[in-house]
Amino acid sequence: MRQRRTARRAALLSALLLAGVAACSAGGSTAGGAPQSGGSLVYATNQEPDCWDPHVSAQDVTAFVQRPVFDSLVYQAPNGELEPWLAEKWTIGDGGKSYVFTLRQDVTFQDGTPLDAAAVKANFDHIIARSTHSQYAAGLLGPYRDTTVKSRYVVEVRFDRPYAPFLQAASTTYLGIEAPAALKEGSDKLCSGTASVGSGPFRAASYVRGQQRGYVRNPAYAWAPKDAGHSGAARLSSFTIRFMAEDATRVGALTSGQVDAAAALPPQQIPTLKRDTRLRVVSRNVPGAVDAFYLNTKSPLFSDIRVRRAFQHAIDLDTVVASVFQGTGTRAWSPLSPTTPHAYDATREKSWGYDPELAARLLDQAGWTGRDAQGYRTKNGRTLTVVAPVYGKPTLFSQAVQGDLKKAGVKLDLAASTDATEVATLLDKGRYDVVETSWARADGDILSHFFLSTETLANGGHNFSRLADPQVDTWLRQAQAATDPQTRAAAYAKVQQRTLDQADVVPANVVKSTVGVSDRVHGLRTGISGWPEFYPAWVAAR
Repeated sequence: MRQRRTARRAALLSALLLAGVAACSAGGSTAGGAPQSGGSLVYATNQEPDCWDPHVSAQDVTAFVQRPVFDSLVYQAPNGELEPWLAEKWTIGDGGKSYVFTLRQDVTFQDGTPLDAAAVKANFDHIIARSTHSQYAAGLLGPYRDTTVKSRYVVEVRFDRPYAPFLQAASTTYLGIEAPAALKEGSDKLCSGTASVGSGPFRAASYVRGQQRGYVRNPAYAWAPKDAGHSGAARLSSFTIRFMAEDATRVGALTSGQVDAAAALPPQQIPTLKRDTRLRVVSRNVPGAVDAFYLNTKSPLFSDIRVRRAFQHAIDLDTVVASVFQGTGTRAWSPLSPTTPHAYDATREKSWGYDPELAARLLDQAGWTGRDAQGYRTKNGRTLTVVAPVYGKPTLFSQAVQGDLKKAGVKLDLAASTDATEVATLLDKGRYDVVETSWARADGDILSHFFLSTETLANGGHNFSRLADPQVDTWLRQAQAATDPQTRAAAYAKVQQRTLDQADVVPANVVKSTVGVSDRVHGLRTGISGWPEFYPAWVAAR
């Protein structure tokens, strides 16, 4: 029981950390002559995985750093479309409850063993095993039933009900296929990064905790998906990812040439970096759940929809986003990012916004008519305080919102702590009013992750609004059962509209992946989730 609680705690804290961490990304291919084979590059990022096993970890950074090592059954191209990868084809049967994959027969893992149906089954068995303590991958499997080996290269994955999001989920690193022998090494080695063996274009090489991870080319690689931007073995001989948490250190390493690319650039530095003729700065909106405030509909404060709506209209998001991100940010209108394929409802744009007079009327109607010595509203002698647990330090964005709410008489208590147990306990027991977070996923089913009533914190989900809305559940189930993109989009549009109308969520800003790239680096393109794809990259000789 303690181990299950620890896994859930890690997932909760990972979700909180996502609110202040932009996903890593890279620019598209550029001119630079004919691609060259060989050479190496160094990439700096701001975060290091707490666990290197994507079957366990919920962190974006884990999926990013392990993508070069682990291939998936399906590939999601940068335009959002799905295509074969380790599976050369698939069929959907039993009304959407069965997926039969026919595997390529030429794939070998980096330990020399072949990919076959038994290997796929071993991976899905590993993900759902209680001993794995999966924080996210198991959730991506939704109503999973079992995996059956039909023949050496044919495998069937079955679900208890129709589950259309599975193919996109199967394209993520979280459901990446690891070598069966490596799975037997145990969770300690898998999480520590010392047993990372896949079939990808790069092998995991030397690793120094807190400093860097090295990767070397897999010369046998010959099964890239059609739209991967390259075929055959990777062009780079090797590359290194360095972990640099401090913005100044990362930017300094980029401008001095110590690294060839750097992620998560601070907004105030972007104008200067753009003027450097040796660099390119590329940004892309990350698909999935935007940075948003999820209001606890079961808390004593936000169980009153008038107070939730007042919170929604009391924040001048246009001004806050422009100020904090120095003109490089985008205000969010929906819980979904505009780049989420077949899901974003553009009609939500301009449908709600800053209205301090409305916020004041709503708070008056809810009985928060008094004022304390600091100007905060009161009711029956109690200050209107919104408790927001924060693991680590509050972001500049959160602090700016805090200042905006104060003008409306609302006290936003950014309850920051580095004590994992303390923060997780607040979340576990529902002793909070709002959680700010974001989540990258190139599928509208991310809405289920946050709003489906069964996705409770106790079950490993992230329904921070603690929403139990039968109508929302119905629409989300309909979307999961539908294979037609337009049908799914229509259901997701209804969820976006209702959760905004009910003020269950207050979308804040669209998460962007921003990176600076040296002019010697070419082909380091952005994948669908905003992460760099090192496979087609190459470097010009110095």
